[in-house]
Amino acid sequence: MEISASNDSCAYGQPGIFRGHLRFDNPRLADYSWPLCEIRGRKPGPRLCVSAGVHVNEVSSIEAAVRLQRMIDPETIRGSVSIIPLINQPAFYKYTELVCPIDGRNINFTFPGNSDGTFSEALCDSIMNEWCVGADCYVDMHGGDLRENVSKFSIFQRTHNVELDAMGRRMAMCFDAEIVMGLPAAHMEKSGRAPTGFARHNRLALMSEAGANGLLDEGSISFHLEGVLNIARTLGIIDAPLAPFLNARIPCDEYLWLDCPVDGEFHAEAEPGDRVTKGQRLGTIRNLFGETLAEVTAPETGFLLWRMTHPTIPKGSPIGAVAVEETSGRQQR
Repeated sequence: MEISASNDSCAYGQPGIFRGHLRFDNPRLADYSWPLCEIRGRKPGPRLCVSAGVHVNEVSSIEAAVRLQRMIDPETIRGSVSIIPLINQPAFYKYTELVCPIDGRNINFTFPGNSDGTFSEALCDSIMNEWCVGADCYVDMHGGDLRENVSKFSIFQRTHNVELDAMGRRMAMCFDAEIVMGLPAAHMEKSGRAPTGFARHNRLALMSEAGANGLLDEGSISFHLEGVLNIARTLGIIDAPLAPFLNARIPCDEYLWLDCPVDGEFHAEAEPGDRVTKGQRLGTIRNLFGETLAEVTAPETGFLLWRMTHPTIPKGSPIGAVAVEETSGRQQR
């Protein structure tokens, strides 16, 4: 990586607060630089990497990454916290939903990436193998693009590594979440979210989700902030007790997508965080005459993780997702 410091910054790698930019080594990324804040204590300790802005409209998570930079005192911590507040630089000021405009890929489902691949693949590879080298944990914050509303939840990747699974669950429980989603181990068979890509290399990464419709709201910002600070406390970077938990943090182990069965207008009958039962109607698809074309039902009993808020949805596109509460049987997989 090539690191350049701002005027108000300490030297990179020294105790204090570094502010500046980084450029990754991969030539596919050469036209862009990434804002970087790294807070380093005077005592050695764990390394925590935190990012937002994989999806540039998920602004509550981006704002949390900005505020986090001023909530950690280098004089009182061990180790370091490194923050990139906006990952998808090509989409900055373009408001692109979900994808990177250079290659049309969703960075969120491209980890662990490929150094010889497209821009998004090269970026995911560089995040893992340059910026996050030596990190004890990576947290990628998300939530609430322009047309969606999400519940407050966290994600870790289940593996067949008992120790890594236990640490992933422990860190995901640091968020005051309605739902803690442990993705099935089968997700590691292909590229995926950061928790999946890192787990394929026996490394720890998490995601947090909270927000709606590309709007700032203090509840979602606080959710991300307090969760990351709790992780720093759990790792021993910050010497302080965990913030209190108010939500249930229900552990789930199945993430079931809901696809739109026909072109039309979706009218929701359940909201993110609601408990739903198998076969329950979650909404209807109607045409522009108000006639019902199809019903959308819950595939299993669980919790609505998120849903699209703009009603116009084409056939085959996601409407939302349901998380299924873990059972002792599924937990063994």
